[in-house]
Parts: sequence; structure tokens; C-alpha cells
Amino acid sequence: MASFLLRRTLLLLPVLWGVTVVIFLALHLAPGNAAQLLLGPLATPKQLQALELQLGLDQPLPVQYLSWMGQVLHGDLGFSISYHTEVSGLVLTHLRDTLVLAGAAFVLATVIGMLLGIVSALFLGRLLDHLINIVDFLGLAMPVFWLSLIFILFFGLHLHWFPTRGMYGVSDTSLLSLAQHLVLPAVALAAAPGAVIAQITRVALIGELNQLYVKVARAKGLSKTSAILGHALRNASIPIVTTLGLEINYIIGGDVLVENVFNWPGVGQLLVQSVLNRDYPVVLGASLLLAVIFVLVNLLTDALYPLFDPRVEVHG
Repeated sequence: MASFLLRRTLLLLPVLWGVTVVIFLALHLAPGNAAQLLLGPLATPKQLQALELQLGLDQPLPVQYLSWMGQVLHGDLGFSISYHTEVSGLVLTHLRDTLVLAGAAFVLATVIGMLLGIVSALFLGRLLDHLINIVDFLGLAMPVFWLSLIFILFFGLHLHWFPTRGMYGVSDTSLLSLAQHLVLPAVALAAAPGAVIAQITRVALIGELNQLYVKVARAKGLSKTSAILGHALRNASIPIVTTLGLEINYIIGGDVLVENVFNWPGVGQLLVQSVLNRDYPVVLGASLLLAVIFVLVNLLTDALYPLFDPRVEVHG
């Protein structure tokens, strides 16, 4: 197992490097100038030149990239141009808030998705199965930003059930306030992943129900519910675990949109604001952090296979 994880980690390092190259080039080749944005439209050419020299923006792109990579390898993500603080501390502070939202969405998607998938398999071909499929397809069809806006208009502005902006109330930082602000963005973010998990769980269980060991268990008097929960669910775990790993990455990616719609102070909102401000160090640092999370999730998913299904062997 140890050698397998080491080999997988080494294979994923080029992926991280490729991400840094693509993001660096895309950011620096995009229209706009960080020095111009910082100094404003009235800045003189001399002032712009002095600031570009200070920020290192006068250097060729390969030189700028190698300089940044050298800092990263020493654990330094640089200094924010617009926030005037260390990028590492800034990104980690916002990551905490992102993990709160993403974690809540993942739990919702996993619990509700697997529950719907199990119920759908139990009532295969019946009315409840068809209704669950309709709900799943609706969850898959609605873009997360559009669903977020619908939630804000209906549950926030029309019914006034939940707050629609921020992470806490103006003067209330209690857990209750956090829970109230968390409901709409977490549900919006969990809708599509939950639908995917429900469909994969349903299909995996249906496939297992046709296996001989389940038929033998049913012939011995075991109920369909007991056969699914006691036998089929464990053996169907590989596609479900794979889907869970993919949906974590989807949630983190979709979190960028949801945070900006609900004004949630996470990495997604920080990333968008930094792109608009041409704050290169923050954009690169936040993007690198998200890429590392994606890689670690994929690595963890591979490592969990043998734990859920002993039939899977990991060769080092």
C-alpha cells in the first residue's frame, strides 16, 4: 500500500506542475495590467514603470514563473498585491470557510443521494422509483448558479425563510446564524452531486441484485431490504466510492460559483476578486491549493478501494 501511494503521488506531481503552468500563462496573457489597476487610470507612465519593477512584472514570463516556483518550493506563496498580506495566510483563512460550505454540501449530497438510490432500487419499476428518477434528472439539469438564484428569490426574498448573503448575521456569529446562512448555498451546491450519487447507487445495487449470491440469500428467506443493505450495498461500494471522490472535486469547483452568488467568504470568492484585480500571487496560490486538494482527493479515493471491497488488491 505504501509503495502504491508513493507511486501515485509521483505520477500526480506532473499534473500539479501542468496546472501551475496553464494558470500562470492564462493569467499573465489575459488583458489588463495589475499595476494599472492598483494605481488607477490617472497614474503616470513613470509610476506604472516603477510599480511594475517593484512587482517584478517587467521580467519575461519564464523568469517570473521560475521565480514564483522557487518561492513555492520554499513554502512561500508570495505577497498579495491588493490585500497587502501574505498569500498563504490569506488563502488558508478563506479555505476554512470554503471547507465549511463544501463539507456541508458533501454530507448532504452523500446521505440524501445514497438514501434515494437505495430506495429507488428497493422500489424498482414502481411509482416511487420513477419519482426519484425525475428528481434526480431535475437536479442534474439545473446549473448550480441558476439554482442558487432561484433559492435566493423564492426561499430568501419571497418566503423570508433563510438569509441569502454572507456566512453570519451582521452582529450574530453564533452557530445558529451560521446554520441558517448555510442552508441555501449548501443545498444548491449538493443538488447535482446528490443526483449523481443517487443514480450511481441505484444502478450499482440493481446490478448486484442480479448476482447469484443475492438470489441465494433471497431464496433462503432474506428480505429484499436486508439483501440490499446487508450484502449488495457493500459489494456495490467501488463505483459509489469512485463517484464520491469525483463529486468532492465537483463540489469544490462549483463552490466558486456558489460563494460568489451567496457572497460566502471562501476561496472561490477570493479567487474571483483576485482575478478581477489581477492579483497574480493570490490567484496562483489559491489555484495551486485547489489543485492540491483535487489530487489528494483522487489519491484518497484510490486508497479507500481495498477498505470497502477486499476483492480489490493494491499492488506496490
